[in-house]
Amino acid sequence: QYHSVAGFPAPTPLFGLGKQQCRWNYRDEDDVRMVDKNFDKYDIPYDVIWLDIEHTVDKKYFTWHKTYFPTPKNMIDNISSKKRKMVTIVDPHIKKDDGYQVFKTMRDNDYFVKTKTGQQFEGHCWPGTSMYGDYTNAEVREA
Repeated sequence: QYHSVAGFPAPTPLFGLGKQQCRWNYRDEDDVRMVDKNFDKYDIPYDVIWLDIEHTVDKKYFTWHKTYFPTPKNMIDNISSKKRKMVTIVDPHIKKDDGYQVFKTMRDNDYFVKTKTGQQFEGHCWPGTSMYGDYTNAEVREA
């Protein structure tokens, strides 16, 4: 009965059923390369490698740390060439930082969750003071 109201969930992608390699934290691209190489060396299959928040600049999602991850496209292409996937973690919070374009765009478009008094809610997570997108709003999901 629930599905007649809410609809059916999307099927799980095939790679999602396989081995997922994840840890906090890969230091840099060489570290990722070594982990991938050792899975091959020891003939351990895996389908997906996840990067935690430390690949970013100051814990700002949708960024790459230029010192430790200077060539992300090459790193991803190397993983993909073995028919593997790379996932970069993105949590629902956005670091509150006026120098961070993602934050400024969401703030200026009033895309953050509100308090009961109508103010944009500020919380705390990995990057420090953070705000949370109102993903029930279709505009936010499409932005």
